Amino acid sequence: MGCLSSKNKTPKVKPPKPDDGGQPVKGGGEGSSGGKKAGNDRPEIKGKKVDLSKLDDDFIIFEPLEDYYTLGEEIGKGGFSIVYQAERKKDGKDFAVKCIKKDMVEGDDIKLLRREVQIMRKLDHPNILKLFEVYEDDKQFFLVMELVKGKELFDKIVDRGMYSERDASNIIYQVVSAVEYLHDNGIAHRDLKPENLLSAGEGEEEIVKIADFGFSKSFAGDDAEKLMTSCGSPGYVAPEILTAESYDKSVDMWSVGVIIYILLSGYPPFYADSAPALFKKIMDVKYDFDDSVWDDISDSAKDLIRNLLVKEPAKRFTAKQCLQHPWVKGAAANDNAILKVKKFRTELGN
Repeated sequence: MGCLSSKNKTPKVKPPKPDDGGQPVKGGGEGSSGGKKAGNDRPEIKGKKVDLSKLDDDFIIFEPLEDYYTLGEEIGKGGFSIVYQAERKKDGKDFAVKCIKKDMVEGDDIKLLRREVQIMRKLDHPNILKLFEVYEDDKQFFLVMELVKGKELFDKIVDRGMYSERDASNIIYQVVSAVEYLHDNGIAHRDLKPENLLSAGEGEEEIVKIADFGFSKSFAGDDAEKLMTSCGSPGYVAPEILTAESYDKSVDMWSVGVIIYILLSGYPPFYADSAPALFKKIMDVKYDFDDSVWDDISDSAKDLIRNLLVKEPAKRFTAKQCLQHPWVKGAAANDNAILKVKKFRTELGN
């Protein structure tokens, strides 16, 4: 997302040839098939190792985006950006282009965002949205990304109306595989939530991808940043973020626990009518399985949640531990439980 000042006379860079994009990866994509089995019948999902000490300094392309891509319909919108479907002119392949206005980024944030995009371009995992190119002009910069022809995870689940606990297990297996990859490469996402998960395909062929790395931070290497900023979405933040003290990558695993709870019940574990009340519940780790919806949910699923929604980060499951859990492997997920999900908002006050 970062950009260089347009006042600097930077030489034009010829756009590199991005990998093929625009198509959902079936069955976990490259690196996911042929690996050792992770428990029941799910193959291990692998990504390519990232060397954060060798980041490209000239990755931004100072040429008009429209020379290479044709922007189509708007497919997404956020507070700082608009996402369009785009067609690459040379071969007609589809991509997603995220347009971010420069006036939304100020001061030192430019440098931080530039580093985040450098890291994003290095990431290569079947369950992480791939960034191919970055263009810049006087007013905006443009992120050319993989196009997932699906929906946000929850929108898709709501449209489907019902799904099994095993389906939920498959979703979480992919999410945690991606989180493990990020953590192994010294990156914390810090804003994991269903709205940042994209989904395409159905059942065991469903592919889920983590998107939106706006809050991501590097915590490894010589340029490691101390994780101290209070960020994330209220209902998904770990207790240690609320205390404004330093924290680590384990905040992502707390968010995974919240996502699992919502997937299985249809409502968040922590909810209140005011921010102070919500934060108190999170700090006290005050949640339960008392609702009748949990009667048909496996004990294994509840056990996993209990090991993720833990106040002390050191006692919280890591991504590796989570991937070894029977429920995530698929062996202990209830095949018969049909979960009905209605539309709801997890943001405070909605």
